[in-house]
Amino acid sequence: MGRGTSRDAATRGARRRMWLQIVLGLVSVGVVLFFFFRERHLFVGFGQTIARVSWTWLVLAFLAEMASVIPLAEAQRMVLAAGGAQIRLRPMILITLAGNAISMSVPAGVAVAEGYLYRQYRRFRARPAIAAWGELASGAIAFAALACIALAGAVIDAGQAGLVLVPLLSVVTAGSIGAAALFRRPHVLVSWIEWIEAHVGRRLGGVVSRFTGRVRQISEELRDVHPPAHTWATALWLSGLNWLLDVVSLALGFLAVHGRIPWAAVLLAFAGTKVVSSIGITPGGLGIVEGGLVAMFVAYGSPGDTAVAAVVVYRALTLIGLVGLGWVAAAVLAVENRRPREERSGVLG
Repeated sequence: MGRGTSRDAATRGARRRMWLQIVLGLVSVGVVLFFFFRERHLFVGFGQTIARVSWTWLVLAFLAEMASVIPLAEAQRMVLAAGGAQIRLRPMILITLAGNAISMSVPAGVAVAEGYLYRQYRRFRARPAIAAWGELASGAIAFAALACIALAGAVIDAGQAGLVLVPLLSVVTAGSIGAAALFRRPHVLVSWIEWIEAHVGRRLGGVVSRFTGRVRQISEELRDVHPPAHTWATALWLSGLNWLLDVVSLALGFLAVHGRIPWAAVLLAFAGTKVVSSIGITPGGLGIVEGGLVAMFVAYGSPGDTAVAAVVVYRALTLIGLVGLGWVAAAVLAVENRRPREERSGVLG
């Protein structure tokens, strides 16, 4: 009876979260549409602007977007290798592409993609604890790199908002780097988790207890894992390069529509929309990301038609080009995963 009641409660909770996500998504898209309608005079000439797109800059933007996958895959590969899971770069690129496509194109994509990545790591002989730890550690490193980019944008030119943004983002950056560094020392993580369970878990209920218990279990299995500092520094640099190439793709979108690149706005808007899209209110942040980018660029002085055209170019490259290749990569992995383990390419040892 207890288990049945628990399952019913979990089902009701999942339904409430689903409906909450749907409502939030509709409200967010509604706000974006209201913004575009209210400021529609700013976007007169969009059709002419997008019609004059430069194919040279468009191709370069696409190449930058595709190239951004390689350093991210290498960073994830290095983290897993530090835990003893050896995967070659080619399958890691395919896994990264497929995970990105899932996160950007299905409901609750981020959570689904996390499960997919875990299963792929396991298929390539990563131990359960290493697969989970590698995924969490890679995510922490990537977020730290993203925070650095946001801070750089605020320092370059945040206007009067810089008085608030620079100190705030400095704290966020320092905290995220510290969190990423924490994954190098699982025994420290265990101590923190035990403290959270003892002082916070009981007050916040079973969800926190289950989460912290799972993390502690993973951490205890990793007591012998101590990646060197230079491995973490290299992974951070590669994650930053991944974000920067993505930023370059967005910036080249402005050149593709013959606009001026608002660099500070590009860095700040890019970082902000990446955080919003990771929440998963809508698949791939569809509607919300576009509205946020356009609003930021217009606020920084870009003509409305140029801002919309540049964002359309960039989002087409990510939502059509990158996601399309990601689903091709997922199909390739699905075929390869059916082969006997000994025949799979990309596995060492």
